Amino acid sequence: MPTFKTPSYSKVLDPKTGNNVSCYTFYIIFLKEENGLCFVAEKKEDICLKTLENCVMEDIKWWNQFLLQFLQASASFFSKPYTVEHINRIAKHTINGNNTDNYPSNVLLKPIKIQIMGSQFIVNWEYVMEPMRIDIPDIEEDVPVHDVTVNGLQELNIDQLPVNSTEEIVRVDNLAKSYDKQRLREVRWKAKLALYKANRELEKYCDKYGVEEITDSDSEWNSSEEEEEEEVQL
Repeated sequence: MPTFKTPSYSKVLDPKTGNNVSCYTFYIIFLKEENGLCFVAEKKEDICLKTLENCVMEDIKWWNQFLLQFLQASASFFSKPYTVEHINRIAKHTINGNNTDNYPSNVLLKPIKIQIMGSQFIVNWEYVMEPMRIDIPDIEEDVPVHDVTVNGLQELNIDQLPVNSTEEIVRVDNLAKSYDKQRLREVRWKAKLALYKANRELEKYCDKYGVEEITDSDSEWNSSEEEEEEEVQL
């Protein structure tokens, strides 16, 4: 659970009315291991309030839990109880961070302060960019790796392992499991990135041509033709 600091009080100029209004600022501290929201940015324009809004809607459970924790931790400062639904109706957002201009990047989002100015409830978000890197699992030092190289990758020669060495076989199985797990992570990441790209293209299409029914009929396969193709391949 993040820490919500005691609010600080100040007077600020309301840009709408030009009058000085009271402002209460709650600073928020997250531990390093505490999660926020995240998305993949392919270009600078992806880092915007629209993307932030999509992230909140995609993980609305996390967001509502965050608001609930804020209301519980700060209840003594308010004149009456408020609900998550009430805050969601009036909340506005801002987003700031250090843009590294390194794309594609993972963008991590966390709310760093909440400001209440008159009737406005403003959540200030900070983003941190982390360049996307390929993660290859480490090979344990005590796993016997023989000098067999295929396409630059060393392979294990199972025939040279001791026949009764159950421990060595288990280690080989663990290595295969680690490799398969990494492949699964890459497939899931590619699927998430593809879905993100599809949503972006759909949004561009709707902005250009308006909302209309879109079907996948052009991409449907004929089952009989598919079966014949599989038989030929076999």
